[in-house]
Amino acid sequence: MIDSSNLFGSVAAEYELGRPSWPSAALDVVERELQLRSDARVLDLGAGTGKLTRLLLDRFASVVAAEPDAPMRALIPAEAEVLASAAEQIPLPDDSFAAVFCGESFHWFDWKRAIPEIARVLIPGGGLVLLWNRPSGGLSSAEWPPEVGEALDRLVDPIPPEHRYLSFAWRDALSESPFEALSFESVPNGGVLEPECLLARIASWSHVASLPEGEREAFLESIAAHLTEPTYPATLETHLYWTRLLS
Repeated sequence: MIDSSNLFGSVAAEYELGRPSWPSAALDVVERELQLRSDARVLDLGAGTGKLTRLLLDRFASVVAAEPDAPMRALIPAEAEVLASAAEQIPLPDDSFAAVFCGESFHWFDWKRAIPEIARVLIPGGGLVLLWNRPSGGLSSAEWPPEVGEALDRLVDPIPPEHRYLSFAWRDALSESPFEALSFESVPNGGVLEPECLLARIASWSHVASLPEGEREAFLESIAAHLTEPTYPATLETHLYWTRLLS
């Protein structure tokens, strides 16, 4: 099994350049539904390069960003309190946070260990927020040349199926946890990408990032040869879930 705690470090710069941010409307929803105040202390768990952290810093008085991968962690903004920590062992006291946010990270966790840790560091009734960016219209909505899709389809995916978002194994794990039933909303998150950014986004995907360095570089060179347009649509939707710790 691929160790997700250091999977993305070799492509941290590409992750930061190519991965999408999050729509303000999604954070508006959870801020309202979870009644989070601006003076709240929140945790960005599995923070990556800090894309979600930056948005949380604009809204909340105190933001902690926990990320186990050192090259990824180095890109998190210094305004946050940054921890070298995985979700399965959070080095913080009980009842530390009004909410825990997980942007593109919760599906990677060892849920049997991580969910009790998340519950432990939340205040009674604290919120858990899970976000994923997904292709708008489903997996068939890729907006790049067909040769790119064909090359991606030929890659062997080393990630266990249960640790993919669409397996919903993460959701099953939460169904037997000390949290309320999940609420869900889909929020548009569109845009356009220049070829360099699209190539970086592809490089940051786990089944590409996990390739040996030389093989990954050759693969990306072959992809780049097909990216001849000045821009490409990047039509996404943010799948937003939230719940509360049972009191």
